[in-house]
Amino acid sequence: MPMPSVRTRRAVGVATVVLASALLVIGVRLATRGDPPVDDATRVWCLSAAHRPGLVDAARALGLATPGPAEGQLSWSGRQGSPEQWQADRRADFDRTCRALTAAARLDRAGAGTPPPSPWATLLPSILLAAASAALAGWFSRRSATAGTRRTEADALRAATREYALAVESLLSHVERVTPGPFPGVDDLRARRRELASRLHTVTGAHPRWRLARRLGDTLDSSAGPLHDVPRGGAADDPRRADWVRGQRTELSRLEAQVEQVAQAVENPGLVPGRTPAAVR
Repeated sequence: MPMPSVRTRRAVGVATVVLASALLVIGVRLATRGDPPVDDATRVWCLSAAHRPGLVDAARALGLATPGPAEGQLSWSGRQGSPEQWQADRRADFDRTCRALTAAARLDRAGAGTPPPSPWATLLPSILLAAASAALAGWFSRRSATAGTRRTEADALRAATREYALAVESLLSHVERVTPGPFPGVDDLRARRRELASRLHTVTGAHPRWRLARRLGDTLDSSAGPLHDVPRGGAADDPRRADWVRGQRTELSRLEAQVEQVAQAVENPGLVPGRTPAAVR
């Protein structure tokens, strides 16, 4: 089964984090908001024959309406009519009164009727929080599933670096001994250099914003490394020869340290998808 592209994995990761965050915010707001929504079931309960008198009394107690001339009717703002007409004309006042009536009924457990709890007010926060948890679990699961691949890529990069360093050290040891004849392992050194550059270019292809990986790969491609200025002739104790070897070893140590930064970023790219680790910027 082919692995999804880096762009696809980033898009999925970003979408998952955004969705989970949005669901968490919505769930928390719904769970903590002061006024639960008045749904159809609650309105039906408030408008039922058994609870109309209580609705009228609640409206009067809140100062939103007064009892009308006929039983079960209301007067408000110079108008009068049934609770249904009041609801149509003053939806916010009706919802406020209905919420107060249902809350009072919940407090009065000894009463004849206990209003049914709103399913949205009680279940929706739990559903949203569960969905957010599932989304986060899925994101971490996908991250764990790719951990092996990332580790393999990082180890391959480290192995290429070790092989190149061994080839360079072989050349430096030869120069230090002033051994006559052609330099040994020239072809191997060039092959190891190309292999390391290729590994770095693969990382750059997957992470175009990682400038350190791109720079290291381009540098390895642009010259022959220690082969282009190997000192020839002179005695083993020639200071220029010793300085050259020392400088090459310093450059090699710097290269190994920088490639290791790239390898660590490959293995542990961070929690935020698409964000460039500071070590390879």
